[in-house]
Amino acid sequence: MTSVAIILGSVRPVRAGEQVVRWIEEQARQVDGVQTVFFDLRDYQLPLFAEEMPPSMQAPELPEAVRLRTNIEANDAVIFVTPEYNHSVPAALKNAIDYLPPATLKEKAVGLVGYSWHGAVKPLEHLREIVSILGAEVREQQVGINLGSDFRDGVFQPSDELNAQIRALLASLA
Repeated sequence: MTSVAIILGSVRPVRAGEQVVRWIEEQARQVDGVQTVFFDLRDYQLPLFAEEMPPSMQAPELPEAVRLRTNIEANDAVIFVTPEYNHSVPAALKNAIDYLPPATLKEKAVGLVGYSWHGAVKPLEHLREIVSILGAEVREQQVGINLGSDFRDGVFQPSDELNAQIRALLASLA
């Protein structure tokens, strides 16, 4: 059984990402050999990264950073779920990744899911570059969700195409 950590990159009080995470969890139940664990960055108290040494030289010892790293390392794969903020990823997500020593994601299977009014093209591109630098094995397929066409009255209504895309991504992580 492949354990996939789902990390939600938005910490806003009202966010579409929780619906997206629940959908991923639901779709994962339809993929043989995959189980998911949700980690909400809102549950971590990570100050802006300002360690004396970069994580590539010394792993941060801040308890919350250690907890995040341990939770990620305990899983076989990771799916990062990101909204689009100013054509990129949210600061909270980038900050959390900055706390990770490269070994945390090195050769770990990573999937990317994004949501925005433009299908999250830019934040997914940026996130791919960020985690690739850390040595992650980022899957080529990714899922971009459109807040205009895939949500109706604030409720996520995934199409059959999106369902197929996320199941393919999950299967590739297994």
